[in-house]
Amino acid sequence: MRILLLCTHLNAGGISRYILTLAKGLKKNGHQVWVSCAPEGEWVSLLEEESIPYKSIPIKTKSLFSPKILISFFTLLPFVKKEKIDIIHSNSRVTQFLGFLLYKFAKVPYVSTFHGFYRKSRARKQLKFEGLRTIAISNSVKAHLSQDLNIPEEKIRIIYNGVCQEEFSARKKTKTDYGFKKDTFVIGILGRISEEKGHFLAVEAFKLLSYDHNNICLLVSGRGKLEEELKTFIRLVEVEDKTKFLNLEAKNFLDIPDVLIVPSRKEGFGYVIIEAFLKEVPVIGFSAGAIPEIIKNGENGLLFTKYEGFCLKQAIEQLMSDKELREKIVKQAKKDAQVFSMENMALNMEKVYREVL
Repeated sequence: MRILLLCTHLNAGGISRYILTLAKGLKKNGHQVWVSCAPEGEWVSLLEEESIPYKSIPIKTKSLFSPKILISFFTLLPFVKKEKIDIIHSNSRVTQFLGFLLYKFAKVPYVSTFHGFYRKSRARKQLKFEGLRTIAISNSVKAHLSQDLNIPEEKIRIIYNGVCQEEFSARKKTKTDYGFKKDTFVIGILGRISEEKGHFLAVEAFKLLSYDHNNICLLVSGRGKLEEELKTFIRLVEVEDKTKFLNLEAKNFLDIPDVLIVPSRKEGFGYVIIEAFLKEVPVIGFSAGAIPEIIKNGENGLLFTKYEGFCLKQAIEQLMSDKELREKIVKQAKKDAQVFSMENMALNMEKVYREVL
């Protein structure tokens, strides 16, 4: 098949990772894949490393009324016809609209992936641009699309995100390589610093832990609009001396922590959970969104069900004090992670493409 993947940009983040992983997997299976997005993204160079062709369009916008969409449409229309594209795969609100326009004028079928949870609005219900098939990245996202956006269930297919597992096959360094003492218990949180990702709850739990434990450290990696506010909060609760910020890619960051916490209020999937599974880092997550679809409490990780610092503290202490539980969890998690491979993701996506064709 000849497949065109559309996204607004390839800056570091979940959708960009999705695009790169899917493109690599489809290419590995013998398909011709192009990626089209705005040229400013820092990960565009990764396409070149994988020899995946790229088509630049000025699509970096969030508005359906932006002239950038029409410019992108007139840029891609002759390209789609010239390259005899079989399938267009859209991955954001504006590229779903763009995919719809190309479908109408070039008669090339399109599918849309929905990567999370979206604000309920009349416009979203009326202008869904869900494609001939709609990809939900988890059961919880499927339920949201059906209940809140009125997308027919029979159009929705669940395909879990995949990870390039060889990138996370083993820890390449230890926490001592990053300046931590061997006996320091490092609690990690990784991701965009935003309200829904739970960084402030993590700090609350860490503050409670600090009353009873000395050799602990909170390690944070990520950027976001609330970064300075988070740092201010850390100073206010007086754990600044036990908190460290490191801006690292997941495959490097996960060499360090003794436990990873994922206290997200909303989570469409949760790449970092699978990546931690592969790196044999035990994971504690809040039971929301897709997190309980991945973490089976007490088997391959721990879940906390009340969004309170004290509940998260208890879960962390359970892993701190029980080495056998940690070993059991990471062993099972490593096995369970095999389901979420790049290869499985690509194969499942091919089935949907063939349905449409």
